[in-house]
Amino acid sequence: MKSLLLLLSLALAAPAVRAQSAPALPVDPTTHLVAYSAVVDIPGATESELFRRARAWALRRYKGDAAVLQVQDAATGKIIVKGRTQALVNGRSCGPVGHVLSIRVLKAGQYQYNVTHFVNTNTTPTGDYGMGPFEREKPHLTSAYTDEVTDALMQKTWNLLRVNTDDEIKTMLGYLQAAMTDATQDAKL
Repeated sequence: MKSLLLLLSLALAAPAVRAQSAPALPVDPTTHLVAYSAVVDIPGATESELFRRARAWALRRYKGDAAVLQVQDAATGKIIVKGRTQALVNGRSCGPVGHVLSIRVLKAGQYQYNVTHFVNTNTTPTGDYGMGPFEREKPHLTSAYTDEVTDALMQKTWNLLRVNTDDEIKTMLGYLQAAMTDATQDAKL
């Protein structure tokens, strides 16, 4: 009886699962990777102020773990972070989504950011059940299943994970923008 109810609920969920469409993520035309990038003007900020603000923000954002800062070169104004987010799907984690964030001070009053190389991993003692790189339209695990309903549920989860990560990255970049414009932080750095 329980298995019949489970099959019935999955069958009823299948049309809703198919309705979940793939998100429109920004793709770099040269690398073909999902990438968020922009050049941002911060009038009145010096190069050294922008670098210090970016470094302080990165350390706060990534919980003070200096190890995630792969590059922090004040001379070139470049910071590269190998980080990750924990976007949730229906309140549950599907494993971290790794990314690479590059912040580069271009000149006084201007910096550039680039966030790319998004990959979902979900390592367990029996293997990695992550869904793979964000450039894939289908999750890495779909081919492991043979039934349509499970594949459709995996696709829905994949699409939601990518949408929720998109939201989280946009929020993170909003916080970066706020930190880069906050001149009151300069005295504390």
